[in-house]
Amino acid sequence: EKDVAAIDVNMGCPKEYSTKGGMGAALLSDPDKIEAILKKLVKGVSVPVTCKIRILPSLEETVNLVQRIEKTGVTAVAVHGRFKDERPRHPVHCDYIQAVAQAVSIPVIAK
Repeated sequence: EKDVAAIDVNMGCPKEYSTKGGMGAALLSDPDKIEAILKKLVKGVSVPVTCKIRILPSLEETVNLVQRIEKTGVTAVAVHGRFKDERPRHPVHCDYIQAVAQAVSIPVIAK
């Protein structure tokens, strides 16, 4: 932590090498684990903690998750505006990102 300005947890990587091991976007199916990881980091380090997610199947689920993430004490959240199975050739769901930004008070970074 003394060598970095912040710690960012990538909970949005859809690549098989991440999800197969329960990392990246695989975490999106376990909000309790997301909350536990982020709370532990926020309390355990002196630098800011942020995280990146992908959007969930519904807007309501996505907003609820980011509200839970906000309560962990992270300083910002990046929202990749695509579902786990979507790639750069698919359009970004800007409506999800906008709804998330309106639902929380921490900075939301559109990814």
